Amino acid sequence: MTDTIESREGLLETVSKYRSQIMGFAALWIFFFHVRNEAVVFQNVPVLKDIDTFFVNIGFCGVDIFLFLSGWGMYHAVNRHSLTVFYKRRYRRLVFPFLVSCIFLAFNYKWGLLRFVKAVTGWTFVTKDVYEVIWFIPAISILYLFFPLYRRLFDKASCKYVFTVAAVALWFALAVAGTLLSDRTDIYLFVNRIPVFIIGVLFGWMTYTGKKRLGRYAWFILAVMLIAGFQLQYYFAFKKVNLLLPLGRNGLPALLIGIAMCFVSGFVFKLLGKVTFIQKAYGFLGKMTLEFYAAQDIAIRLLKEMIVRSGVPFNSYLYVLLTFLLTFGIAYLLYLINRLISGKMDKRPVFAK
Repeated sequence: MTDTIESREGLLETVSKYRSQIMGFAALWIFFFHVRNEAVVFQNVPVLKDIDTFFVNIGFCGVDIFLFLSGWGMYHAVNRHSLTVFYKRRYRRLVFPFLVSCIFLAFNYKWGLLRFVKAVTGWTFVTKDVYEVIWFIPAISILYLFFPLYRRLFDKASCKYVFTVAAVALWFALAVAGTLLSDRTDIYLFVNRIPVFIIGVLFGWMTYTGKKRLGRYAWFILAVMLIAGFQLQYYFAFKKVNLLLPLGRNGLPALLIGIAMCFVSGFVFKLLGKVTFIQKAYGFLGKMTLEFYAAQDIAIRLLKEMIVRSGVPFNSYLYVLLTFLLTFGIAYLLYLINRLISGKMDKRPVFAK
């Protein structure tokens, strides 16, 4: 069965081919998580309501898809360009949407200059509270910063699989030790996502060295990962059980679901390969995921505050639709401006086909 499915195009090839679409799916899943209180469609249908609620409430697993694919793609990027070009291109994508978010929050909540500077530089993220501004951009910035060093050690390892297992084991030991030395549980929102990034680097090496397919039992392993992830996620997210580390739902179960869903969604996009609208829509969204992520925070805050002040009766479905449209509009504007800035810096045509 697996051989038949993978006979024409391997799973690794499929994920590489539909990377933008998968990122778009992850971005949309995260969006529904952020508006989860209003996003349950089957509110009055007993069984479907529970299923709907479960999948909407674990939308944060989309972040694990992002980080898995980031580690995957970063291994390719750092081998194609010099370290200077690598850093320039990566951080240029991050700075503008993050700066806009900080400016919006500073004006909206009347921050002082010192608080703004601490937020923009990431000082608040590291020392105080990861939730001060959108946490994902400072988190991925830290991974970008240390990635070349990790990649150097990774490339020197004689067996990349053993090295990856050892790296995850070392991370786990340090993370557990961290719980004894600090009472900051918020930082584990980021810390618990480091292993999925490390595993993504391994997959990036596999595809960079020419591997196109996974093994014969790939689909069986992915199915087990997905089922186990859902089961653990149910206990952690809904029964409030943590597994050794704080915020357990963002650890092992999110890792299992994130990696499995990456391959499953890639295979779904392969099946829908001839549906042009879906490919273009998700692919376009996947190209501006950072801007879309930053725009969500702005749109949600703006709309909720406007609705509360206006006194208009609240309609959950209309709110989700308006929030998505506003998020997409802001994200697209940020995306265009970012491309314009990048084009000017590189002295190239900005919107060349």
